[in-house]
Amino acid sequence: MKRRSFLGALALTPLAAVAGGAEGILRSMNPLSGSRSPLSGSMWIYLWDLVDEGYEFVLQRLAENGLTGISMATAYHAGRFLEPHNPKRKVVFLEDGTVYFKPNYSLYKKLHPKVNSLVNAGHGLERAKKSADKCGFTTRAWVVCCHNTRLGTAHPEIACEDAFGDKLFHNLCPSNADVRQYLRSLVKDIGSHEVDAIELEALQFQGFSHGYHHEREGIELNITAKFLLGLCFCSSCMERVHAAHVDLIALRTYTRKFLESWFSDPSVSASKYPTIESLPADLLTPVLEWRKSVVSSLLEELAENAKKTKLRQMVSLDPLARKIVSVDPAVSSKITGGLLALGYGRMGFRSRSP
Repeated sequence: MKRRSFLGALALTPLAAVAGGAEGILRSMNPLSGSRSPLSGSMWIYLWDLVDEGYEFVLQRLAENGLTGISMATAYHAGRFLEPHNPKRKVVFLEDGTVYFKPNYSLYKKLHPKVNSLVNAGHGLERAKKSADKCGFTTRAWVVCCHNTRLGTAHPEIACEDAFGDKLFHNLCPSNADVRQYLRSLVKDIGSHEVDAIELEALQFQGFSHGYHHEREGIELNITAKFLLGLCFCSSCMERVHAAHVDLIALRTYTRKFLESWFSDPSVSASKYPTIESLPADLLTPVLEWRKSVVSSLLEELAENAKKTKLRQMVSLDPLARKIVSVDPAVSSKITGGLLALGYGRMGFRSRSP
């Protein structure tokens, strides 16, 4: 499928189909209201595409295909992108953990945003929104929250810590006070640009397998082992969980023993513990419920700082995925008035002979 054909297909029939198909799932997670909002289509987009292809050209192409807004990456992580459509470059390597707007540094304390070089060259959220306004488009700011390797490496004390005391530098812990303050400031700062909404990605406990450069494991790891490897036992979690009277120390002890056994013979452990549900519920369930309260309370803080700016937390339609990262969609929807539900598809671009 060619790119123009894909945009057209996305903007027309499948848009209504996706909205209708997900409606029952979302209502079951939080039946707030029977009312329905008019359908609209917003595309996730990156600043370098606007710069390389031209702001007006990109927005005109989206408008021609029935889209009504953009969701621009405004605080983003590292990456390598193949861009077949880009007229100036085909491979883009991202600057890790940068923001794509001009921050108000007076809002921040210990942790500070790093400005992307494109912003220093005169581009950014401000210019994108101005162009979008001219086209009658809405502008959403897409913000990655607790996945920031740059900040985690520079400040190891804010990163998640596994059962062995190893830092997971790509994961910022939502229990950490400095992380929470940084995200509050970030939301307040971006909200001052009068965007239509802020989309919150990775506002959660991230886990083990997302995403570092040249990851190596060397042994079989099923979902149970990866889940336990990603649990956080940092000092911030230990301090916060104490007031909730939840035994995180017992779970850390169990997790270390479990993983040591797994490292000794993965095949035996994999057969005994094929799923997360096979783990002892008396140890795990109270911790997972407590972790959901950590994420929900952080979202409440962000909502307070966003003031009139609408927030939408990204959540998976997969219940297991939500369990792993400790996100409660019903509570999130109650706090912000809605959700951004992720339902990834497998359709890609295929060349077609004329």
